[in-house]
Amino acid sequence: MDTVFSQKLPNLKHLSYLLALDKYQHFNKAAQACFISQSTLSSAVLKLEQQLNCQLLERDHKSFIFTLHGKQVVELARQLLLNANELVSYAQQQNEDGTGSVRLGCIPTIAPFLLTDLVQQSQQQLPKLELYLLEDTTENLMIQLAQGDIDCAILALPVPKHDFASRFLAKDAFYIAGNKHLVEQFMHKTDYQSLPEKSIFLLNQQHCLTEHAISACQLTDSSKINNFSASSVATLVQMTAFHQGVTFLPAMAVNKGLGQSEALTILPMQDNVYRDIGMLWRNNSMRSTTFNSLGDIVSELLV
Repeated sequence: MDTVFSQKLPNLKHLSYLLALDKYQHFNKAAQACFISQSTLSSAVLKLEQQLNCQLLERDHKSFIFTLHGKQVVELARQLLLNANELVSYAQQQNEDGTGSVRLGCIPTIAPFLLTDLVQQSQQQLPKLELYLLEDTTENLMIQLAQGDIDCAILALPVPKHDFASRFLAKDAFYIAGNKHLVEQFMHKTDYQSLPEKSIFLLNQQHCLTEHAISACQLTDSSKINNFSASSVATLVQMTAFHQGVTFLPAMAVNKGLGQSEALTILPMQDNVYRDIGMLWRNNSMRSTTFNSLGDIVSELLV
């Protein structure tokens, strides 16, 4: 018998407990996240140490730290669990694409204007597929994608250097929106210097829409940007309307009527100003055909 199978292998559930402990760095919080008792979690980690003949944690009566070997085991366990989940998901599909479930992440500047339509179209075109949706920032989605907490993500490109498979979905044009006089003044001169200081309102730096808007619109004069940043696109519109300023909105938001009830003047940018929308998933996933089918639907919706 092969020596790999002649020894007792670690329990996958125990490995998932170890990952939870690494995530929360607290026995009680990790146990609660796994819906088990703290003593069960402790016993599982001790059993792993015995099976692997390797110290994973250095403990005292109040705290613990992962050993160097423990950190390496966590990374190997994470990849092992990802592969195990992929295997189960693939087997459950019985080689049939577009079935099972997909955990889809999406950034906040896309999710409100896309996901409802995506779910409706997915139910029609992929009736055997169940979508579980998560909204979060680009940074957090990429972490969750790497750790296997989600299967794929829809976000604005480009993103920081990564090892994921990626697909371009559509271009999302920018509109200038705000006070009628300022918008018309800008459109006449197409020069940001014509706008008053602190008159441009943007999202805070956690949202990549700000970075993409500044880059695409070539907005280099920071004196024109108001110091008060918004936490959501809806707040951005309210803030722009209240202060009689201007901002930049993506086409998908404008097409959903954002800014109309606030009586903002909304006009397309004269130059070819846009952001790219894309999808990411793990390179080793066996479900790329299903992800591409979802991507096809998104591309159709954003035409």
